[in-house]
Amino acid sequence: MKTLLITWLFSSVFLFDVFGQEIVQPTKSYKGGEIILAPHYGLQLEIPSHWTGYLSRGTGIFTLYSDSTNEATALYFVNETSLDKIKNNWKSGFELAPQLDIQLRAKPTMTEDLLIAPVQTNTNNMYKGYLIAKCGPYGYCVTVLMYTPQQYISEFENKIEPLLNQVSFTKPRVTDANQTFDWRKNLTGKMIFTFEREESSSQENKIWLYYDGSFKSKTKRTGIFIGSAGKYHGTKKGNYTIINTEGDKPATLQLDFYKQPALTLPLHIVNDQYYINDHLVYFMELD
Repeated sequence: MKTLLITWLFSSVFLFDVFGQEIVQPTKSYKGGEIILAPHYGLQLEIPSHWTGYLSRGTGIFTLYSDSTNEATALYFVNETSLDKIKNNWKSGFELAPQLDIQLRAKPTMTEDLLIAPVQTNTNNMYKGYLIAKCGPYGYCVTVLMYTPQQYISEFENKIEPLLNQVSFTKPRVTDANQTFDWRKNLTGKMIFTFEREESSSQENKIWLYYDGSFKSKTKRTGIFIGSAGKYHGTKKGNYTIINTEGDKPATLQLDFYKQPALTLPLHIVNDQYYINDHLVYFMELD
């Protein structure tokens, strides 16, 4: 019986919470040669040459796209199992998406410490690819599903192993994103904003954090929120300071307004989401 991809690749859902030498964000793009870490699972991956990748927020899936053809994709999954169990799971095939089944093209084989099997889809527009799995000494395994339209598969026949050969295992360790995230680096040169709606009322806050240490803020309130911003309503300017977490002291964003009292806003991370003053915050590069 075919099983769903997520069911057989995971005994339970794991978050592939990627950290590098500096904290990185889910959805951030990584290029060939960059190294990313998942310390909770003791994993390190050097992005293979000619591939670009990102972590999907909250899914536990790390995705690579080939730079040579945008049609090639590699999906990374983390699970607690063994190569024997993985091999048995592969035999029955699985459903990648509704009406899109993945089937083995040949029996799995072992190459050094890698389990490899060629696969294909059952659709008219056929995709071909490979399943690759590797297990470490600390109870975690990584599985990669690489697939591409069948007309491109010959380009990848001898380029599969680096997708997992560049994964290494170390002893897992517990990390706290709030202790290691570099707020100063990640917020400088960004526009950050929060938005909340309650029925027909809304409150919106935007802050432009410029590289020279100055900022511009803009607040907008409608409905029941009118007046809640007080003297900070509208467009204001000043200078800012970002202080990263130090011991028990949380990270903060300090806004020193030119004409209004200064504000010190706490910064923290919960479940890969970023908060400022307990409001979910988003940020983007300045133009």
